[in-house]
Amino acid sequence: MVHTQLIAQPAADPVVSRGQQLACAWCGPLLILLIGGGLMVAGLWPPPEPSAGAEQIRAFYAENPVRVRGGLALMMAGMGLILLWGASITAQTSRIKTSSTALTFVQVAAFGVATIIGVASVISWGVASFRPDAVSAELTRAFSDLGWFFFVFDWSPLFAWYLAVGFAIFADRGGAPVFPRWAGYLSVWVALLSVPGGLMVFFKDGPLAFNGIFAIWIPLGVFFVWIIAMTALVIRAIDRAAD
Repeated sequence: MVHTQLIAQPAADPVVSRGQQLACAWCGPLLILLIGGGLMVAGLWPPPEPSAGAEQIRAFYAENPVRVRGGLALMMAGMGLILLWGASITAQTSRIKTSSTALTFVQVAAFGVATIIGVASVISWGVASFRPDAVSAELTRAFSDLGWFFFVFDWSPLFAWYLAVGFAIFADRGGAPVFPRWAGYLSVWVALLSVPGGLMVFFKDGPLAFNGIFAIWIPLGVFFVWIIAMTALVIRAIDRAAD
């Protein structure tokens, strides 16, 4: 008779697990510094006028190559952190027993797609800055515009992410909820404020153009507010789970 020996797997170290979760949570403020700081270092903030001429856009990339590329390098580093930070939220909402597993899958898919689109925006600006003197001004402007389309027009994955987090929070009926209910309302509010970015395709000037207050200033601002608020709440949830 052949006996099968079962080897017990060691239990996960709660101290190590807590440390990993906190490291992911703190990626939130760091990605704000890298993405926001990268935009400013590159000279891409505030955004250029969508109606700017091709030669004007080409001159921007040709006259500031080191500055633009350095800022884009910072942005690229920050984009990858969205995956780690998003996972820290999903790890906590997955603890909500009364929430649907589907919302967990939506979150993972949404922040994964949002990361890819964010990376694509940086790549587009990088191509525009790579050899502006060797290609036509129209081509340089096209790649620059493509970067802004990726960065601003991609409201729908973020919209799905915000709502999935918000609905998971609303579904928490436990005596000690993982997140306070106001965080759910904040997520829905941020989702609604991200929608105007989808109208930028119709405008080359005004508040709904890709440099307008409703298209980028408000959506990006509330995104950063959401990151700060959710980071603090995730860290609190991690600490409470460890007690």
